[in-house]
Amino acid sequence: MTQRIDQALVASENDKQAEALKQDFDALGETLSRSGLDIEALTAQAQAFGIAVPSWGVGTGGTRFARFPGTGEPRNIFEKIEDCAVINQLSGCTSQVSPHFPWDRVDDFSELKQHADQYGLAWDSINSNTFQDQAGQEHSYKYGSLSNTSKAAREQAIAHNLECIDWGKQLGSDTLTVWVGDGSNHPGQQHFQRAFERYLDSAQQIYKALPDTWEMHIEHKMFEPAFYSTVIQDWGSNLLAALELGVKQNA
Repeated sequence: MTQRIDQALVASENDKQAEALKQDFDALGETLSRSGLDIEALTAQAQAFGIAVPSWGVGTGGTRFARFPGTGEPRNIFEKIEDCAVINQLSGCTSQVSPHFPWDRVDDFSELKQHADQYGLAWDSINSNTFQDQAGQEHSYKYGSLSNTSKAAREQAIAHNLECIDWGKQLGSDTLTVWVGDGSNHPGQQHFQRAFERYLDSAQQIYKALPDTWEMHIEHKMFEPAFYSTVIQDWGSNLLAALELGVKQNA
């Protein structure tokens, strides 16, 4: 497996802290034992814990919106993978990467998978982007995507999510994360119920296309980016959407 940092250097730096770490670990173990907690059992649970690094997280700021690139920032998904590999080498618990499309789209997904395999990285949830207009996009998401009053815009957003599923299959993922920025900025700009119903109808078409072994994750944000209302704005709307979509029969 390819490593960006010489493992001997990592081991050497760790050795410098080993004795102090052992003392702190033993002291913490004694403290926890007085409360009936086994530090070895807790350590085993921590070692089994894994985190997927979002591909956009290795850029300057790591945000989805306008930002200022910095020197040495990865220019493409291949360079992002190399940065994610460094994070995993140093932490030991981030062996998966969560890509974001179309930002991370490539012409040859088999090449991308091989590149990640080279660094011992696998692919976690695929994130779709229907909150931002892309170059050459036919229909705008200015007034929403999966809940847009325009059927053409909704169909375009659905088609993108279906693309993401296909790309995820090629990478070996089994999860699709769908976040929409759909909402309104002023009172009376949007009919809340109808917008939610349009979202559900679109989400159902995406969910139906998922492989039986896949999961679909939906995400809520109260006031991002809309200022007045957001279609999926809290855990309650998330729960309603999940109940409406139901359980895949063969899952």
